[in-house]
Amino acid sequence: MKTSVNALGIQTFLRHLIDYAGLFPPASLSLENAIENYRTYKFGEDEWMLGPFVVPASRLKELDAYAGLFSREKPLAISAIGEKSGDAAGCLEALQETLAQIEAFRRQHGERVSIGTLELPLPPVPADQTLLEKVSAEARKLGLMVFCEVTTVHVSSPEWEKAMIAALDAIAAHHAKGGDALGFKLRTGGVTADMFPSPQQLAAVIAGCRDRQIPMKFTAGLHHPIRSYREEIGGRMHGFLNVFIAGMIAHVHGLGPDEIARILADEDPGHFRFTDEGLGWLDYRITNEQIAALRSRMLRSYGCCSFDEPREDLRALKFLA
Repeated sequence: MKTSVNALGIQTFLRHLIDYAGLFPPASLSLENAIENYRTYKFGEDEWMLGPFVVPASRLKELDAYAGLFSREKPLAISAIGEKSGDAAGCLEALQETLAQIEAFRRQHGERVSIGTLELPLPPVPADQTLLEKVSAEARKLGLMVFCEVTTVHVSSPEWEKAMIAALDAIAAHHAKGGDALGFKLRTGGVTADMFPSPQQLAAVIAGCRDRQIPMKFTAGLHHPIRSYREEIGGRMHGFLNVFIAGMIAHVHGLGPDEIARILADEDPGHFRFTDEGLGWLDYRITNEQIAALRSRMLRSYGCCSFDEPREDLRALKFLA
């Protein structure tokens, strides 16, 4: 199969892949600049790659002045972030406030806005079933997909992987009881090198979500398509092609953590291919139908404080025209 520029495979792969998080580091833009950027992207030719605008639910009220820039045909799509809390009771209290803010914003602006996702930091205790059941039930009332995040264990800690797997086990147990689907949000980097999980750590969580059929989204550090050394952090940054293709191949071909980590660690763009039939990495292939199904159900999107960097890099690598 010959790789073609703007092949159907890359179009299927990139559709609404990048959630715009311009408010967050390292960009840390003002709300005005970030929302103006989002509107430009939303009405631009690359809108098909763009996901929702990522914003703390506590700041939704500040967006009132900008909702008029959008329309029913081109709504302000939002992924809302809930507040951190110290325990389960605090988490539920903060959740009620978050949901009230979401409901009020929807009511005020109608079809000019769309909020479909809630990114929820879990409290620094093991996620118990009662908490997850209440989170799921409350979010269901507003039709929100919840992605839970473990925020309390630094990636350098020997307890990091244990904490991630414990959270995945709790979510899987919730699903086994018939609870609404909850996803998992994984932080893949930050502003310094010590905030990046290793390929082996990342592979363990990807395999864990695959084995438990838990949807994933990612955030932080995925500015560039292919893993590489970056001077701005003094270390290696994961590539978003590596991450999503590793996840997809893991699902389709049943890879173990070692082989998943091998894809995550690959720094050769020539090993990644997109064709009109799908995509490939070395000898592995995935069809467009499989890409679309996995993007829809299991490997949803990633938050990035830049929309320009990823697409400029994709064009520099000749993956996009």
